[in-house]
Amino acid sequence: MEKKELKDLSKEELKRKEKSLKSIIILCIPVIIGLFYFVLRDYFDGKEIDFAILTIAICTIGGPATVYPELKKVQDELKTRSN
Repeated sequence: MEKKELKDLSKEELKRKEKSLKSIIILCIPVIIGLFYFVLRDYFDGKEIDFAILTIAICTIGGPATVYPELKKVQDELKTRSN
């Protein structure tokens, strides 16, 4: 979302957006941990690595990585409005 679009939102809408972005990040973290747990468990048990799950685990890291910059923009906009 661009700066201009963020400025058009009300403070309540920005807070809702911040909450939803934080929720997305919080939901992704256990999924990432779980997927890597199963990949590493198989690796340390000497089993063949399931590259499909490994690929999904690596791609899941992209979720929080793409949401975080948007979250920072929303938080910065909220900071400028509180001052």
